[in-house]
Amino acid sequence: MAETGQGSTRDAVRWGLLLAAVAVSGYRLPSTVRNFQEWRAALAIDPSAAELYKTNFSVNAVGIVIILAVAAVVFYLLRPRAAKQP
Repeated sequence: MAETGQGSTRDAVRWGLLLAAVAVSGYRLPSTVRNFQEWRAALAIDPSAAELYKTNFSVNAVGIVIILAVAAVVFYLLRPRAAKQP
């Protein structure tokens, strides 16, 4: 039977935040991959452009990691509490 009240609201928020974090990370992922590819391609041709692509790649990669780490911590903190046994 489905729970009602605080537990179901907490679960909805918990899964909603995780879904939002994955969506934001997925949105940033293609540009991160593109910046990585452009960085590697520009290394031999134009080192100054390569540095720009490397910076963009690094910022996007760190942003994805931070978003997913915060989401994982919040997901863990909002987990259902174990019932105390008598």
